[in-house]
Amino acid sequence: MKNKKGFVFIETIVVVAVLTVSLLMIYSTYSATLRKEKNRMSYNDSVYLYRTYYLEKFFRNFRLDVVATELTGNRVLTSFGCHSKMVFVNEEDNIGLCEEVTSRLNINNIYLTLNDLSFLQNCTNTHGKCEALLQVNDTAANYLKTIGGKGKFGYRIVLEFAENKDGSRCSSDKCQFYYTTLSLGEI
Repeated sequence: MKNKKGFVFIETIVVVAVLTVSLLMIYSTYSATLRKEKNRMSYNDSVYLYRTYYLEKFFRNFRLDVVATELTGNRVLTSFGCHSKMVFVNEEDNIGLCEEVTSRLNINNIYLTLNDLSFLQNCTNTHGKCEALLQVNDTAANYLKTIGGKGKFGYRIVLEFAENKDGSRCSSDKCQFYYTTLSLGEI
């Protein structure tokens, strides 16, 4: 009878290699799923949608329709805030109120854009970023690419919230960003 110890050793190595490759494939699929879920959780969460609705009502009191038509013009995406001259003309009290509201709601950026952003889904240029998205960071650009809205007219407000893990306002580079959008219709 021949000695088969070498064959058993090689067979064990092959089985371990196959199991290792299988586990690595499962792990990479699992980690990709977790990353996608984490991104999804920071898009259009109900708490942030409520805050967006509250801020939209706040700005509607200050003629958001005028702001929308004057700020956007031919641009796809416009950042505006409490110090926009078209929002509060010489009204220091309202500017202070606006700053307090945005601070309490942990709002980092406010964008006004067209309702139809479906063209951004395939939008890239030679530098990997669409010209319409040059003024926003990469996470905001990824969110804007998910919006769509094909065939809808009017405007939408997009908010970027910056918070620490405990829910407090964040001002450092280690913030968690949350994004929401609310269609304003044809204002």
